[in-house]
Amino acid sequence: MTRREPSTSASDRVPFEGLGLDPEVLSVLRAQGIDSLYPPQAASVAAISHGRSLLLACPTASGKSLVAYLALLRAFRQGQAGLYLVPLRALAAEKFEELEAFKALGLRVGLSMGDFDIPAERLAKLDVLVATSEKADGLLRHGSPWLRRVGVVVADEVHLLRDPDRGPTLEVTLTRLRRMNPDLQVVALSATIGNSEELADWLTAEHIASDFRPVPLRWGVYRDGRISFTDLTSRSIPGTGEPLARLVRSVVQDGGQALVFVNSRRGSEQAAQQLAPTVRETLAPAERAASAETARDLLSVSEEETEGIRRLGALVPSGVAFHNASLTNPERRVIERAFRDRRLKALVATPTLAAGINLPARRVVVRDLNRYDDRIGMQAPIPVLEVQQMCGRAGRPRFDPSGEAVLLARDPEEEERLLDTYLSAPPERVESRLAAEPALRMHLLALVASGEVGSETELERFFGATLYGHTLPMAELNDRLETVRDFLERNGFLEVGPRLRATPFGRLTSDLYLDPLSALYLRHALEKAPRGVRPFALLAAIAATPDLPPSFLRRGEEPELLERFQDEEAELLLKPEEEPLSLDLELFLATLKTAALLETWVDERPILEITQRFNLGAGDVRTKVEDAEWLLFGMGRLAARFRRDLARPIDELSLRIRYGVRSELLDLVRLRGIGRVRGRALFSAGLADREQVGAASRDRLAVILKSSALADSVLRQIRHPSSRTEVPPVPLGGAEPPTPTPPAERPTTGKGRPNSRRLEEFGPGP
Repeated sequence: MTRREPSTSASDRVPFEGLGLDPEVLSVLRAQGIDSLYPPQAASVAAISHGRSLLLACPTASGKSLVAYLALLRAFRQGQAGLYLVPLRALAAEKFEELEAFKALGLRVGLSMGDFDIPAERLAKLDVLVATSEKADGLLRHGSPWLRRVGVVVADEVHLLRDPDRGPTLEVTLTRLRRMNPDLQVVALSATIGNSEELADWLTAEHIASDFRPVPLRWGVYRDGRISFTDLTSRSIPGTGEPLARLVRSVVQDGGQALVFVNSRRGSEQAAQQLAPTVRETLAPAERAASAETARDLLSVSEEETEGIRRLGALVPSGVAFHNASLTNPERRVIERAFRDRRLKALVATPTLAAGINLPARRVVVRDLNRYDDRIGMQAPIPVLEVQQMCGRAGRPRFDPSGEAVLLARDPEEEERLLDTYLSAPPERVESRLAAEPALRMHLLALVASGEVGSETELERFFGATLYGHTLPMAELNDRLETVRDFLERNGFLEVGPRLRATPFGRLTSDLYLDPLSALYLRHALEKAPRGVRPFALLAAIAATPDLPPSFLRRGEEPELLERFQDEEAELLLKPEEEPLSLDLELFLATLKTAALLETWVDERPILEITQRFNLGAGDVRTKVEDAEWLLFGMGRLAARFRRDLARPIDELSLRIRYGVRSELLDLVRLRGIGRVRGRALFSAGLADREQVGAASRDRLAVILKSSALADSVLRQIRHPSSRTEVPPVPLGGAEPPTPTPPAERPTTGKGRPNSRRLEEFGPGP
């Protein structure tokens, strides 16, 4: 059934009375200041209350999450568990915090993403798990008994099924969960898309679509000092200067905030620098003091100075910041919190923020409508759906009477084109990306290894139940499946024969969440590796896998990398001209650049030196490090099966990658709060291991660590080990407080690894 709710205003709220909602749930909502529902929320109550599946398609910030929470609470009251799927780690943390408000009802909520793994015994006690799709996929691969209790699954941002990286895993995960429990209630939340009714049909869900927004949004195009809105009104923007500066200045002077979207990291930093003088002029003394506080917050998030801290530190006292994937997660969190608290007046971001956490502003300016697409090697238009997602950030509830979303035009022809192409046109359809061969390799193997499919017929039946099978001709997909199955059989992942059975190598590859092609490369490298293989050869091997994207080569870097290749060629385990690797020399040199970056990381080079040498942000380094640790972990497990003599040195290298240290610091950096900088300080002071640290005086440690509280924490961990929660320190997000904190998340652009179990769980190598 499809219903489209008419556009309404925020004043048309629906009272709780007569909706039949649980009184205890209502008491929690009222304690949060919620005493009524928006019309789309109220229209969803009947389906939610009766356990029917629902797809709710509404603009950003229209209250979709509350509908999902009501479904989760209904399942909880009936003794069922709930799974909340999100595409991004930052979004997972946000939803976890919001669901924690229902603890008063007895709801037990858990979070699983990145390094946040939940042991099976604790998972069994949870009522709701907030997880990325990759984490849920990992639970399915391992046959988690908890999933049998799940009565409702929420698919947040379900339109990201169209994303080439995240979409296939979300699609397969939803298909597997629905097959596991035919009565499963699916609550899919989406922005307004071109074919939401088709998605609802796939999910056998009721379809409710609405244009409602709690804060009215006006769409317009700026040209020559004036914004022309789609409602045929216009507004003159006072002042002179560049369009971006005028648009930001006018909204800040009016008491609002501006969120600017540009198409690149460098563009975000340059635009923020250009806006800083303009915004600073508008700040009152108290506002300047508040912005300066953000600069102090940045200095506290890391043991080491990064380019992000240095550049942001110069900007935020002016009330301006940038937000992109070159920043570490702690740096981004400081900026996000400052913008929410209105200590920052303008934020310049790349489009990834639009699909992430909730950061609204009174005026959103989308400066760039093209960006580089590495799949085609050139600039390409940003999809309408993404632009409208960015625009949907305009209008902050309780602070802004309305929001404004503005595109920039240079002439009347471009103004007309933008109005027609982006502001008046419907967003694109969501189509499956499951036919991509890398995705099929992983998911076909996982389905067989977990026992979900065991024959050609079962395989066809499964993929026929996916969005792809529901909406697109199966002929192309069947051809791809046949190709992938042949690859898996030829390379020892599947047994050859009419039945679909995984080999021990195939099951291990699936358990490790490796792309089978990566596992093939790693196995080949292990077979070639001599005893005493050097760390660089291992780093070059993992860098050559498709699971560790290569670093881009800059002009002039080829000669140095070619020389390194010639120097190391005799010891390299994978070479461009040999099977199974099939890379041209330029791409292979890019993988060597990644290996060289990782080498400098474990050699304890300062992060500023690394980022400047390799032209990357600290957040990029963090991504490479986490992927490398996971791949070395996988390589170590493969070594335990195929080359037991190499398992221990590979495991040690994986630990060194995790902490960014030389071997002699491994004992020290396992202490909570001790990272690579503090570990080296202790070692240089003659305290080479935990025993020597434990024998030192508190005052001496406080001087070395420059913190009395941290000295107390370290001594407590050593002298009372039963009370120690050994959490790896954050290599690039660094200065942890003395109380236990979870390790840093991966950047929001990362894929996530659902099986990132710590090496200690497997014991030492042979």
